[in-house]
Amino acid sequence: MRKLVHILAVVLNLQFGCKDNPVNTEKPENRSPVIFSLTVFPDVISPTDSAIVICNALDPNGDTLVYDWITDSRLKIKGAFANERSLYHTHENSRIFYPDWINTPIDTPWVQCIVRDFKGGAVGKVICFIIKQ
Repeated sequence: MRKLVHILAVVLNLQFGCKDNPVNTEKPENRSPVIFSLTVFPDVISPTDSAIVICNALDPNGDTLVYDWITDSRLKIKGAFANERSLYHTHENSRIFYPDWINTPIDTPWVQCIVRDFKGGAVGKVICFIIKQ
């Protein structure tokens, strides 16, 4: 009889759940990545030089990040096709940029980095630097 009561208690606990150990069925909230810094080195180049842009970012949820690089027509992006001014879904937090055409003695192109997780979170930042002829 004692064994039967024990089996019955186990079955009822499995069927109705135990109130002492509630199960959290809520999904954790996704938080967007955070960009701590977007830096360029060097910040002044000539038309035959290159510059590297480094994005220091972190995802508060620990998600894997991808980086989208976008610039204007004055720059080429290493790894992009010849006439493309954007490079999406890269896993590197840095990218090299080369002057494409400059028509003034001093020009100020821009680079935007957008950092995304795979859950809809995203953040972007823009940086400028100088090209001197």
